[in-house]
Amino acid sequence: MTTNQVVTHKNFFNAPNVQKSFDDVWKGAGVQFATSILSVIQGNASLKTASNESIMTSAMKAAVLNLPIEPSLGRAYLVPYKGQVQFQLGYKGLIELAQRSGKYKSINAGPVYKSQLVSYDPLFEELTLDFTQPQDEVVGYFASFSLLNGFRKLTYWTKAEVEAHGKKFSKTFGNGPWKTDFDAMARKTVLKHILSIYGPLSVEMQTGMQNDESETDNAPRDIKTAEPVNTDQQLLDDLMNVDIETGEILDEPSELKDNGELDLKYEDPNAR
Repeated sequence: MTTNQVVTHKNFFNAPNVQKSFDDVWKGAGVQFATSILSVIQGNASLKTASNESIMTSAMKAAVLNLPIEPSLGRAYLVPYKGQVQFQLGYKGLIELAQRSGKYKSINAGPVYKSQLVSYDPLFEELTLDFTQPQDEVVGYFASFSLLNGFRKLTYWTKAEVEAHGKKFSKTFGNGPWKTDFDAMARKTVLKHILSIYGPLSVEMQTGMQNDESETDNAPRDIKTAEPVNTDQQLLDDLMNVDIETGEILDEPSELKDNGELDLKYEDPNAR
């Protein structure tokens, strides 16, 4: 990492046209969001060496969902991975997206302690806990939700199952939030699993889950977004006409496919 690289990040994210792109998504708060990006970069040595394009694309995925990226808020993260950046949906961010849908009466997830666990029946989805016992070793995590129409669902995973899932499907397992806040990532993993199978998913929830832990780099790829957020896709299209180092708008437009999508050829993210 060099001083020039840090200056390049500042020049790029302070460029008026870049901040306007965020303004259009954040309804006038683009400057604040760009400032938060620079703050996150400054606090993570690995992010300092990542390209502006990689950081910007991942940050835009959080922006279109109206989720802040400050790690302390737990809504969304910019996670460095092999010199590139991944957008990672946080536990609190997933709950916020579900709340916005207006379809959930209750939603919850949390740790289960060894001394409190009495039994779990996966067939009838009954988790029996003895809350008179102390909170000692965490042996698993539960997730549950109920809908306004009365539908309910509950599941329980052992801690070993959560770890196995993370190692198999998350490229950044052992780093980022998985390292600094394992409890929150474990809650999100179990909750995301049950919501993706049994819960009604709004467009925002679908977009957040699809983009979760998706990787970006300097190579052209397709960026997948849900149809109803085409206006935000156009913002991303416009952004890709920005000079990565200077923040200036390029004269030549990006090449479009026949269907009007930007031809970036992004791989479909497989880390969930």
